[in-house]
Amino acid sequence: MPFIEGEDRYQIHLLPNTLDEYVEEENPVRVIDAYVDSLILEELGFQIYSGSKAGQKPYRREELLKLYLYCYMNGIRSSRKMETETKRNIELMWLIGKLQPDHGTLSAFMKNNQPAIKKLFKEFTLLLKGFGFINGQLVAIDGTKIKANNAKKKHYNENIINKKLEHIDEKIDAYLHDFLMEDNRQKKQEITEKLEIYQERVHELEIMKQKLKETGKHQLCVTDPDAKSMKNNGKHEVCFNVQTAVDSKYKLIVDCDTVNDVNDQGQLSNMAKKTKQVFRNQKIKILADTGYYNYLEIIDVVDKSTELLIKPQRGKQSKVASGFDKENFEYDAMSDTYICPLGYKLPFKWKGKQDGKEYRRYTCEAFDICGQKDLCTSAKGGRSVTRLKDEELIEQIAENTRSQSHIYKQRGSIVEHPFGTIKRHWGYTHFLTRGLASVGTETNLICLAYNLKRIIKIKGVNELIRLFRDSARSKSNMHDVYLRKIA
Repeated sequence: MPFIEGEDRYQIHLLPNTLDEYVEEENPVRVIDAYVDSLILEELGFQIYSGSKAGQKPYRREELLKLYLYCYMNGIRSSRKMETETKRNIELMWLIGKLQPDHGTLSAFMKNNQPAIKKLFKEFTLLLKGFGFINGQLVAIDGTKIKANNAKKKHYNENIINKKLEHIDEKIDAYLHDFLMEDNRQKKQEITEKLEIYQERVHELEIMKQKLKETGKHQLCVTDPDAKSMKNNGKHEVCFNVQTAVDSKYKLIVDCDTVNDVNDQGQLSNMAKKTKQVFRNQKIKILADTGYYNYLEIIDVVDKSTELLIKPQRGKQSKVASGFDKENFEYDAMSDTYICPLGYKLPFKWKGKQDGKEYRRYTCEAFDICGQKDLCTSAKGGRSVTRLKDEELIEQIAENTRSQSHIYKQRGSIVEHPFGTIKRHWGYTHFLTRGLASVGTETNLICLAYNLKRIIKIKGVNELIRLFRDSARSKSNMHDVYLRKIA
């Protein structure tokens, strides 16, 4: 025969193959098995069923967690697709013993264990730290937009609503004109039905407009009220903002969060605090891009154990071009004044507070004689400059960032690595669930799957299985000691 022949599908074997023979020793699925077996899910907060109650027997939480981790690591998130995989995927058959939970069971597992999944990710991060896979010496922070489960046409703001109302008014006027000109009774009835549909739509839009006014919000998403329209890849899409802190050693995610802020300016202290919780009592260096630049946030982040490198935002293009950006104003500590690029002084005028932070205000008195007021400011009372109480700290950070530019340049290659894998390689460019809590759980599972797959690539299957089993024995010994103490 000129071709390699396959085995007859009806061939009967005297000694059937075992499932274990189909899964080689270096298969990553064995790491998932060892990892989940090393956990005490009840301590993490997973719902555990005794199995002693009457009715259908429950699935073990361990089996469902193994299924979720395997599927998320292999680009499968839909509960229906997971159900299909259990019936045809040999690796999954080996992992969960040929169990075939339906999509409803799988969906309920994720919904009912949201806090536990979040805690699981944090515990895994601490495990990575214990294994020496992350060290906190250099951590980069960044965010990315992932599309929400909400169609763009189901997003509204006041401008969109007004345009739709204008369009409907035009349609109604046209139909009324046709109604008056029409003699055929049947066609008049058809026009009447269309008018009723448009009037009902006007009523719906007016309710939305009133809701926006009452809540003080600027936009409304009908399908997922927690989502917002954000600028993503040069266009506006309904998204969530996923934040990550990534360690430089192996590009592993230290922590993550999902928010609906349209930009990153309010997230610096949030992500820095999460990072500090992982690396307690040690010095860390955090890198962040210009999108996070916020004086109040920066002041909250920096302390004796935390160094921050961040580039300041450029001023308004017109100010930068004219040479009258704040960076061109020099502060004189001896006289407590600012000096403008032309040499005129801006004396101290008054002080105040913003979000609990003290600041001082300096205002120019020579704006009538300098001859450059139009380039400097549009304020009638002359140019003013604000100085925070901790402005020296801000200036020191800017200087440190400039002097350590060779380190700061690593930021993109560190933090973009996980985003590239998650969005480009795995195709996770949109969420399947709705609501901030559920979407946050999805993010934690994605990041956990990324970290797990990443360390398998770095350390290998056998080494990780050994580490997880050693960890399990250590937990078991500690648990036994605790039981003896309370006995």
